[in-house]
Amino acid sequence: MKMLLTCFVIFLSVAQCFAQTQAQVDYSKNIVQVTVTFQEYDPFLPWQKKNTGVKSGYGVVVGPYEIITTENLVRNNTLIELRKSGSGEKIPATVVLADEQANLALIKISDGSDLQGVFPLQLSDNVTRNGDVTMLQFDETAQIQHGKAQVVQLSMKPLPYAPYPTLTFTILTDLNINGEGSAAIRDGKLSGIVMSYDRSTRTGSMMPAITIKHFLADVMQPPYKGFASAGFVWTFLVDPAKRKYFNVNSHNKGILVLDTMPGSGASETLQSNDVILEWDGYSIDNLGFYEDPDFGRLSFIYLVMGRRSPGDVIPAKIIRNGKQTEVTVKLTRRIDRDALVPENITHQRDEYIVEGGFIIRELTGAYLSSYGQDWRRNVDPRIVNIYLTKKNHPDKNDEKVLILAGVLPNPINIGYQQFRDDVITKINGKPVNNITDVFNILKKDGSIQRVTIKSMDVDLILDQTMLTDANDELAGLYRIPNLRYQRPLSQQ
Repeated sequence: MKMLLTCFVIFLSVAQCFAQTQAQVDYSKNIVQVTVTFQEYDPFLPWQKKNTGVKSGYGVVVGPYEIITTENLVRNNTLIELRKSGSGEKIPATVVLADEQANLALIKISDGSDLQGVFPLQLSDNVTRNGDVTMLQFDETAQIQHGKAQVVQLSMKPLPYAPYPTLTFTILTDLNINGEGSAAIRDGKLSGIVMSYDRSTRTGSMMPAITIKHFLADVMQPPYKGFASAGFVWTFLVDPAKRKYFNVNSHNKGILVLDTMPGSGASETLQSNDVILEWDGYSIDNLGFYEDPDFGRLSFIYLVMGRRSPGDVIPAKIIRNGKQTEVTVKLTRRIDRDALVPENITHQRDEYIVEGGFIIRELTGAYLSSYGQDWRRNVDPRIVNIYLTKKNHPDKNDEKVLILAGVLPNPINIGYQQFRDDVITKINGKPVNNITDVFNILKKDGSIQRVTIKSMDVDLILDQTMLTDANDELAGLYRIPNLRYQRPLSQQ
């Protein structure tokens, strides 16, 4: 009995020593707090900016002067400041490159500044399901705070603040995460950074190290290529009747191509109603999953954006018109501005025209999301439907959804002030595909005389004898420095 008790005490002592060793690892030289002052344009009044805001999170040192963090944290920044653990000194930093499609940003210490006493942290190999990691952040005294976490799920999910899919590790942690960019450590190496955290469920979404490696390798070898897109829309193929119709004999393979995106590699080789059986050498089941050598069962989207890059040519085995054949698909990077409804996740300044109180602009995902989390109910269902069903599919290369976003009250527009978020089809009787067409009409006609709304048979008319005075009054009342804003050609 004494021997058993002695062995138990020795075991406890070893375990305690191991735990103390783990806790004593000093990561204060690898983690920095990132404080961002930001300001973005108001989508409803696009000539003015919203009030300045401040947000904070974390960054991990990955080079002599470089820090990795989330793109969302540094978005629309006017000032970025870094702070070391236990220090009150703030060091200015700038963005090297930020990718909203990956939610990753590389920032560096500004020229003339120095962040002494910090060292790069190595990136770990893949963390598997149910793997344990240590979470790091600052406490209220700016000291490193540790917490335990477990990876409970690996899946392809949309980013927390953007509709782009990425490999996401869902973690369950005992630490209340107090900022995105918080580091997850395993065996002394960076396993990932936190993108979002839900206090009610104590779960967070984590960007894994393998995606960070992909991003950093791309940044270090300019020009930056970004993450790849297959360029087609697909759906499950489970219904036996449909499988029989498309002559798919295998009971557990194949997804159905619904459409391809204009300008993508898929648009050149894939067609609607193609059934994809294999992609890049991997068998695809009827739900779109494959067996990944590192992560197990995973959506085949990861084969596109995780294991390949824009410009790669991918072999695919398909069934077309009932016959099996093989094709190749060239991967491309998604160009947001080419979509019918661009997302404009970064809230780049929108082009606009204010004429007689009419606010004319193009529809974007950022504009819709500005209505709040319940925007699908708060916005006109007609433009919600356009966004949900056609946002990536313009009928023409330069087609956009032009809207009358609202009307600034003035005697010139009495009777029209209830119009909001209506799709515009013509200006001065001339068809328009985008706001550039409107600018061209203004150059020729000098002013907007009438606006044709898709939902109405009657045009909205502006009294030309009142227009100049009305524009002057509205510019002064609403502090509009320029009634028209068109991006320089270099930014288009």
